[in-house]
Amino acid sequence: MRLRIKITSFFITASILISTLAGTTANAAGFTKKDLNNIHRIQEQYALLPKMRYNQKNIYHKEPHLSEPFDPGILSAGYISSQLAYINYYRSMFGLNKINTDSTNNDNAQIAASVMAATQASPFVNQHGLPSLVKPPFISDMFWNIAKIVTASSNLNFNINNQTAGEVVTDLLTDRFNLDGSDTGHRAWLLSTKISKTGIGAAYGDNGYRYSVQQVAFAADSYAAPCQTSVLYPASNLFPIELLQGSNIAWSLYLSEKRINHLPKITITDLDDNQSYKVNHVNNFSKQGFGYFSTIITYYPANMPLILGHQYEVNIHGLYKYTFKLFSLDPTKPLPLDTDDSNKNKHRNNAQKIKSALLSKAEKLRDSLNKDRAMNINLFGKSYQDGKQFYNLGAQQWFHDFFVVDVPDLTAGIIDITEKTIDKNIYTSPYKQYRRNTFTQLQAGKSYAYGQIIQINKTNWYYLGPHRWFRQQVSRHAL
Repeated sequence: MRLRIKITSFFITASILISTLAGTTANAAGFTKKDLNNIHRIQEQYALLPKMRYNQKNIYHKEPHLSEPFDPGILSAGYISSQLAYINYYRSMFGLNKINTDSTNNDNAQIAASVMAATQASPFVNQHGLPSLVKPPFISDMFWNIAKIVTASSNLNFNINNQTAGEVVTDLLTDRFNLDGSDTGHRAWLLSTKISKTGIGAAYGDNGYRYSVQQVAFAADSYAAPCQTSVLYPASNLFPIELLQGSNIAWSLYLSEKRINHLPKITITDLDDNQSYKVNHVNNFSKQGFGYFSTIITYYPANMPLILGHQYEVNIHGLYKYTFKLFSLDPTKPLPLDTDDSNKNKHRNNAQKIKSALLSKAEKLRDSLNKDRAMNINLFGKSYQDGKQFYNLGAQQWFHDFFVVDVPDLTAGIIDITEKTIDKNIYTSPYKQYRRNTFTQLQAGKSYAYGQIIQINKTNWYYLGPHRWFRQQVSRHAL
């Protein structure tokens, strides 16, 4: 399960006046050539980032020994460099400086991770400073005190699934699994305008959890001059849609030095559709001091569709007004052009908008499977999901109420139906014991949104909605 526990320590920063924040409003349009060049650059940089999935067998240079004699072990250099690369990649999206790491901070973070792994620290309670743990006799006072200090100043991440080093960072950035709600504390530390370094550690406990540590709060950094005055999420100009997709992703405004104590009025407008949307759950977490920011405002868009190529205006009244366009990190997804020189281009742009709207529907379908879930479905109660129901199917899929094998990804997408499609029927379930033919069919020449794929033998099943599944042979690449 992916749990993110905020740092609850308060940090005092120097108070410095900043200039009045301002933004510009642009007319809604497709992507300009300059936009496309920047998007291609961002996509190429993302494609070059390491994608290796790590597990207990390949994450270490030296495996920890979590009993007598205790040894915290050493992370592989590849894992550390990969995670740092993702941190700096995301920071660059927001115009922030690169941060570094060193052997001392990595060693201390590794000690903290291994101590939590050795004690099988519960992921369901606050582990910053290890307030509820008792030191085992085989862990020295020195290691224990280091672990207490480091966990109190770190982003912590507990996960039972094998992930890439980058997925750990992405979860911290979106902060969608934050148990404390919408404070976005992990994001604030990751995107701090003051931090200059980090320490990276990770260790697996006998309970199957990977305990990850990213130390972020260092006393010297609290007195540093910020590298910029504000951080917006989503960022201005261009922003990847993947970092806004999914449930419980708050949007945020951070100010480095200016303190705002009230709750501002916020509106969001889709400039392509000329539709304005209210926001929900505006909160001010400025007193928490996350990321050494003086102001932390968070909010959620209310029922606003996210559409590739659309331009949105965010107006945080009295503080900031800015625009951004949504693009995808996936270079295969179409990008509408800023041109109407010919009917051909207009037709293509209309087709792309239809495709983007359909993909948005697919993403909503996928996200509906997570709706109102108090805990991450990747851990509890999932063999496959249909609406709000979860099914336990087959041997060795459950163990002490914990799901211990990888589960199907909730992958949204679009499937095209042609005359060559062999079986166009819609079924109630992918599993034989629950399956009935609904006697409705998909239509050739149309595209359909799906929110989940599961594979049974050599057949892929696509989730089209509660009790609505379509099947396709895995070996068939085109319908």
